[in-house]
Amino acid sequence: MDGQPTDQKMHVGLVHWSFPPCVGGVETHLWHFSRLLAAHGVDVTVFTGTPEAVAPGRTGVEGEGTVRIERHPGLDLAGVVPEPPEGPELGAWFRELITARGIRVVHGHNLHHFSEGPARALAELRDELGLRLVHTYHSIWHEEANPAAEACARWDLHFAVSDFLAEACTRHLGFTVERRYLGIDTATYLDVPVAGVQEPGMVLLPARLIPDKGAELAIRAVHHIIEHGLSEVMPRLVLMRTGVENTVDFHGETVGFYNELQKLLKKLDVKEGVVEFAEAGVDHMRALYEKASVVVYPSMFDEPMGLAPLEAMCAARPVVVTRMGGLDEGIEEDEEIGFLVPDRNVSKLADRIALLLDDPALAQAVGRRARQHVVHHFDLEFYLRHMLRVYRAPLSPP
Repeated sequence: MDGQPTDQKMHVGLVHWSFPPCVGGVETHLWHFSRLLAAHGVDVTVFTGTPEAVAPGRTGVEGEGTVRIERHPGLDLAGVVPEPPEGPELGAWFRELITARGIRVVHGHNLHHFSEGPARALAELRDELGLRLVHTYHSIWHEEANPAAEACARWDLHFAVSDFLAEACTRHLGFTVERRYLGIDTATYLDVPVAGVQEPGMVLLPARLIPDKGAELAIRAVHHIIEHGLSEVMPRLVLMRTGVENTVDFHGETVGFYNELQKLLKKLDVKEGVVEFAEAGVDHMRALYEKASVVVYPSMFDEPMGLAPLEAMCAARPVVVTRMGGLDEGIEEDEEIGFLVPDRNVSKLADRIALLLDDPALAQAVGRRARQHVVHHFDLEFYLRHMLRVYRAPLSPP
């Protein structure tokens, strides 16, 4: 069967468990990617489980495609395990919408976790509806038995977001997974001023408030700077926090971890105002980067890639990240476009933060080089062009 005709408007289905206003790396990517697809004339249907999911705008403009949101409880992380979904059976729901909208390409994201239902249902519809099924792995968990991953193995093409993750997926899943960097929406950040930081001394950690993202390390590093007089500039740490209903919290960690951080602040006798918590919606990030002097990402686990540091770099902010997983793939030249520090090393993290706070000229120079690096290597347009070629390729015979 032939692929999507090139003279016919393309309609692509994107599938993920959650979507903004739910906050997370995959959610942010899909928000920007769906909007960019629409700007290039592609109609997009986002299949998700987030009850209050909203379309990202940029629809209704002449020549552009549309972004529509469809929700099913079988994709809602609050209900897919262990209870069966309510409402229409998942396969029938996919069949009806895909057929009605002429969708021939379905691109799933992290469907190898949680439940096999979506990946299996779409695999069973592939030949019947003439679908090209593309799957992107944003993370890998090393379960001994994983029916969801086995269902994804039946799909046509497999991508991972970094070399680190592609190698891990190939090794663990037993079939080839190709690296394809996602990229970021550079246009959002290119006009952030390099000089004239709005709040000198502000150190930003743009990550969900869960233990693995390194918030405790960031607090200890800022406290270390103050206690040892490492900087002439008083640092102020800003951490992300949002409502439990609007965050990806796979293991129910957010509320408990926030309380643990409050205990840590009291134990260290951190003065009021040194550590603050900010709203973390998908459209809040640019304003936070504008205010920040330094952006840190001291992850304590092997990050698949790390889009937030790339956003900060595109906003011309110097970043300090740990050498964990795929994080260093965004920073090829240590101390030229960013700073890499060892895992769980509070003193080294504090040292690099203090260096950048005390030397605005250095911070600006690093920020400028970082912005150019991201523009040349991690623009979301590069990813979109590749995926459009994938979407338009002829389907292989069944």
